[in-house]
Amino acid sequence: MPSSAEYLSPSGAAKKLGVSVKALRVYEQRGLLTPIRTEVGWRAYGPDEMRRAAEIASLRSLGFCLTQIARVLNDDVDGLKEALAAHQATLEKHLQHLTVTVGRVRRLRDDLATGHMPTAGELTDLLAQSSDPVLTIDLPGPRGRRTVRTT
Repeated sequence: MPSSAEYLSPSGAAKKLGVSVKALRVYEQRGLLTPIRTEVGWRAYGPDEMRRAAEIASLRSLGFCLTQIARVLNDDVDGLKEALAAHQATLEKHLQHLTVTVGRVRRLRDDLATGHMPTAGELTDLLAQSSDPVLTIDLPGPRGRRTVRTT
C-alpha cells in the first residue's frame, strides 16, 4: 500500500463524504465499494475508493436506491433510465409545489399593494405551504414505494 497519507480510515472517509461509517459498510456488503485492507485487516480508502464512494453518495443524494446505483455503476442503461425517470418525477412535483407557493406569495403582495393586510392565518398557511414537501414516489427496486424528502 502506498503512503498512508493517501488513505483514509472509515471514519475519515465517511466524514469527508458526508455519510456514516455504517453507510460505507453497507456499500461494501452490497458489492458497490471495495476498500483496501491494511496488513492487519483494517479498511482503508484511497483515491480510487473515495472516487467510487463519492459517486455512490452522489447517487444516493439524488434519491437512487442501492439497487439502482449498482445498475448505474455497471452501465445498465435501463436501470439508469428508470432511476432518472423517478428523479425527474420528484423534481417536477417539487417544481409544481414551488409554483403554487410563489403564486400565493404573489397574491399576498398584490393584496398588500392595494392596502389589504394579510391575516396571521394567511401568513401561517403560507409558512406551512412553504416548508419542504415530503413526496411519496415509486422508486423501482427492492424497497418499492418509499417516502423521499425533497430539498
